[in-house]
Amino acid sequence: MVETAEQETESGSDPIFRSKAILELVRRDGSGRPVEKVVCGLARQKLAEADDILRQVDEPWSPPPYDPFLVAQALGIRCQAVDAPWVEDAMIFVQDGEPTILYRPERSSVRTRFNIFHEIAHTLFPDYLYNDFYRSTSRPRLFEPEGQLEYLCDTAAAEFLMPMDLFQTDLRKKGFGAEKVQALCARYGASMEAVCLRMVEANVESCCLGLLEQRREDRNRRRGCMRVVYATPTERFRQRRLFFPPFLELGSRSCILLAARSKKMAAGEEEIDLGRGQRQQFRIEALPLTARRRRHGRAPVLAFFYPL
Repeated sequence: MVETAEQETESGSDPIFRSKAILELVRRDGSGRPVEKVVCGLARQKLAEADDILRQVDEPWSPPPYDPFLVAQALGIRCQAVDAPWVEDAMIFVQDGEPTILYRPERSSVRTRFNIFHEIAHTLFPDYLYNDFYRSTSRPRLFEPEGQLEYLCDTAAAEFLMPMDLFQTDLRKKGFGAEKVQALCARYGASMEAVCLRMVEANVESCCLGLLEQRREDRNRRRGCMRVVYATPTERFRQRRLFFPPFLELGSRSCILLAARSKKMAAGEEEIDLGRGQRQQFRIEALPLTARRRRHGRAPVLAFFYPL
């Protein structure tokens, strides 16, 4: 819940939002809910609105996956492919009174789908009406007002792409784990990283998702290691008071390094030193991100850590 740009939330755990567009959205909502929940609720309403229209006019419409171009069309938003260096991925602005999304068609299909939904998410906020036609190609930092807005648009884009109610139902029916990721990617038309993060948000298992890459300074070491770039726990994992420290390193015996080298899924059980005298046994499922740029001959790896 956000009260003013300077005040902490009542819980003391939510970020302080300084974006005028975010503060205005919270003021209009008036429910006192965390702003992420407000934004996801609005995204669900927009998606339901588009879904109702498309079911009436498009007989084959049967998501998932949700087609962002059809959703945009149903919501009165025009999409236009452009080859322009000043459009990094996509942007939305108002042209002749009509919301218009410009996007780069050469991007991968999963990236384009997320980008279009991200721009649709901007219509949840009043600021998009006043966007400059030329937007900076550099992404703002999260603690900056514009960065906070971009973060919330990413949150809404995930809800458009993979509605949580539907996603949780799939996980409960089909099970949770690395071996389910490819099927979920195909079902929702999303990237592996987006699907894995959504699985964590669904909170149906006690686990932590980590993205790991090889360190530059370790590329010539005989043993080598992979470091944690980020770690995102489920709520059930947090309740066990486990914490992955930044830049945690896993060595050559880890199944994570095996996945990075082989470019195939790997699994195993390992004891990990979490620091401050805390050691924990984990079951690990590691997935190489082969679509990402390889660093020093090794693919980045997404890994689920399940405490034992």
